[in-house]
Amino acid sequence: MRRMIPSGAVYQRKYRDRQGSIRKTATWFLKYYVQGKPVRVSSGTEDREEAVRMLRQRIAKASRYVDYSEQIERVLVDQLLDLLIEDYRFNKRSSTYDLELRVDKHLRPFFGQKKVGDVMTTAIKNYTATRLKKAEPATINKELAYLRRAFRLGYQHEPPLVEKMPHFRMLPIDNARSGLLTHDQYRIIRDSLPSYARIALVIAYHTGARKGEIQKIRLETIDLKAGRIDLPAKTTKNKAARYLPIYGDMRAELSMAISFAQSKCPFLIQRDGHPALDWEKSWKTACERAEIDDALFHGLRRTALTNMIEAGFSEKEAMEISGHKTRSVFDRYHIVSERRLKCLAERLETHMQTKEREVSGTDKGHRQNAKIQ
Repeated sequence: MRRMIPSGAVYQRKYRDRQGSIRKTATWFLKYYVQGKPVRVSSGTEDREEAVRMLRQRIAKASRYVDYSEQIERVLVDQLLDLLIEDYRFNKRSSTYDLELRVDKHLRPFFGQKKVGDVMTTAIKNYTATRLKKAEPATINKELAYLRRAFRLGYQHEPPLVEKMPHFRMLPIDNARSGLLTHDQYRIIRDSLPSYARIALVIAYHTGARKGEIQKIRLETIDLKAGRIDLPAKTTKNKAARYLPIYGDMRAELSMAISFAQSKCPFLIQRDGHPALDWEKSWKTACERAEIDDALFHGLRRTALTNMIEAGFSEKEAMEISGHKTRSVFDRYHIVSERRLKCLAERLETHMQTKEREVSGTDKGHRQNAKIQ
């Protein structure tokens, strides 16, 4: 007789041997329930008491399983977006401000009060179509990436807040950057900028450092004698410490900026004794005076990388200075200038002429041999 355990049992399976007699297995089997559904498995042991202990363990484990499906049905996307912001703040992500701005301005108004289970392909397509009327594809992709991350956090949450991840289809974009700042244009813009924006331009043009990294440069991290600016890990985008070399106009410009800096402000980029957090307006005005259209301060990274490659730096060396982590930046930025293309074309021309001479020489030799014969 089977020994019953609350919500389960241990038993021996019956089978017919070759003679047709009914027998029982030596191994004990377990039967218990999970979410009302029966589960039958072998205990792998012939010891009945051991099988009973295994069954009790299985039942105890199964009793801890909770069906969260009803709870998930009530979860709103608002909760996932709160989870996303909390995650960014906890990890001290440098893009937290941008995230909060996009969430409050665009994602919450459209998705916030929707239930998680209602956000499927159709809802995402509707959002994309609505945003395309006012925003560029790259901007929309950034917002969808934030939303996808929110759903991923909800899926990984304990207890889970998302039962199934929806599919997020990104828009195709042409992200190849164009336009370089010539040295003449650099000098014109530099000389028309206020001091705090001027030194920011000089550093960006020479090193390709990001705007956020330049903002955080402290006076004590600048070593003019050693010719370097140290960037601690906490000030860089990828959280990896590196240094910027001081060369060209940088030494004179840095010396001047340091001499005018007020001691009460620890940062290099300062305005009236306070950290200068933005210089986009000054940059835009200077570009208009120089009659340069659509020039972005971030585009100086491309200019700096191009200058480094033209100067003979390897891609790895240029990436170490600019702070890029992957080789794909050179594909994305198309770091090939007109002058370098001309040099490459000349090298190819020389190579093809050599091959042509080799072939011509071989043909001439064949003709001479034919005449002799």
